Amino acid sequence: MKKVSTVLLLVFAVAFQATAQIELNNKAQELYEKGEKALANKEYFKAQAHYTECLRINPRYAEAYRSRAIAREYLGEYAKALTDFNIYVDLRPEDAEALFNRAVLRFEAKQHHLARQDFLNLLAMPAGNTNTVYYSQEKYGNSDSKIHTAQTGMKDHVCNFLGQIETHFKRHAIAIQWLDTAISIDPTNAVYYVNRGIAHAERGDKIKATADYEQALKLDPSNSLALHNLSAMKSLSGETADAERLLTESIEKNSKLPYPRAERAYQRMQKGDLKGALEDYDEVVKLEPKEEENYLNRGLVKEKLKDLQGALADFSQAIKLNEENPRAWVCRGNVVSKMSNWKEAIEDYTVALSLDKTYGMAHYNRGICYQNLGKHTEACTDLKAALKLGVTQAEKVIAKLCK
Repeated sequence: MKKVSTVLLLVFAVAFQATAQIELNNKAQELYEKGEKALANKEYFKAQAHYTECLRINPRYAEAYRSRAIAREYLGEYAKALTDFNIYVDLRPEDAEALFNRAVLRFEAKQHHLARQDFLNLLAMPAGNTNTVYYSQEKYGNSDSKIHTAQTGMKDHVCNFLGQIETHFKRHAIAIQWLDTAISIDPTNAVYYVNRGIAHAERGDKIKATADYEQALKLDPSNSLALHNLSAMKSLSGETADAERLLTESIEKNSKLPYPRAERAYQRMQKGDLKGALEDYDEVVKLEPKEEENYLNRGLVKEKLKDLQGALADFSQAIKLNEENPRAWVCRGNVVSKMSNWKEAIEDYTVALSLDKTYGMAHYNRGICYQNLGKHTEACTDLKAALKLGVTQAEKVIAKLCK
C-alpha cells in the first residue's frame, strides 16, 4: 500500500510540475505578445519591460532577446541591445536579420574586427525570406533614406560597411574594392561614392576622391558629408572661397552636422576671421558638448581674441573631458603663462611632459616660466631639451641665459 501511495504522490508531483511549467510558458508567451504590441505602437519602455519579465520567466525565449534588442536600440541603449543580439545570435545563428543588426551595432560601437566577421558571414549565408525593413542613411540623417532588407538588396550595404571597415584599418585598396562592388550593385546610392571618396583621399588620390564627392552630389545634392569633404579638398588646393561656399551650403542643408561647422571654423581661423570662427565653434560645442577637441579649438580662437578667461575655461573643460591629452595641458599652460601665473603654468607643462616627454614646446614654455621666476638652472635644462627636440627658437634664449 505504501508503494502505491508513493507512486501516486510521484505521479501527482510530476503532473503538478508539468502544469506549473505550462502556466509559466503561457505567462511568458503572454508577456512576449504584450511586448510585441507595445513595440508596434512605439512604446519602447513598455515593450522592454514586458520582454524583460518574459525572460525572467523563461531565459531561453530567443525571440524575446531579439525584440528587446530592437526596443533597446530605439531607446538608444546600444550596449544593452548588442548584448541581447549576442545572446539571440547564439540561439539562432541562422537568422540573417539579427546577424545584420548585430554587425551594424558592432560597427557603430567601433568593434571593427567583430563587425567585419559578421558582415563576411552574412555574405556567406544563403538568401532567404525576411520581413524586417532597414533604413540606410548618413549619420545625423542628412540625406534621403534608402529602404532595404537583410536579405533582398543586402549585399551592396554589406560591401559598403566592409569598405568603411577596411578604410578604418588603412587597407585602402581593399576598401575601394568593396566599395566598387557596392557601387556596381547600386550605382544610385550617393553614400557609397562618399565612402569611396574618403578611401581615395586617405590613399592620397585627390582626383578620384574629388570625382567621387562630385558624383555623390549629382545623385544627392543635399548630402552634407559630400559637400564637407569636397570643400576640404578644395581648401587643400587653395580654393578657399569655393571651399567656404560649399561648407556654408552644407550647413544650410543640415544644421545638425558638426563637422562642416568645425571645418568652416578652422578655415575662417586660418584666414584671420576670428569672429566668424568663434560663432562656428560655439555651434559645434552645442552639437558635440563631449568632444574635447571642440573646446581646444574654440579656446585657441578666444586666446587670439585676447579673451584669456574664456580660453582658460575652454582648455579646462577639454582637460576635464580627457586628462590624457598633453596638448590641452600645454594650451592651458600658455594662457596661464600670459596671465603671469608662472607657477601654475609650470604645473600644466609638467603634466603635459609626464604624458609626452618629447613635447618640445612644453619644455620651451616651461623654461621661459622658470626664467621669469629667476630659476636659471631649471630654465636652461628645459630650453636645451626643447632645442634637442627641434624647437629652434630656444637657441637664442640659451645663448643669452645659459653661459
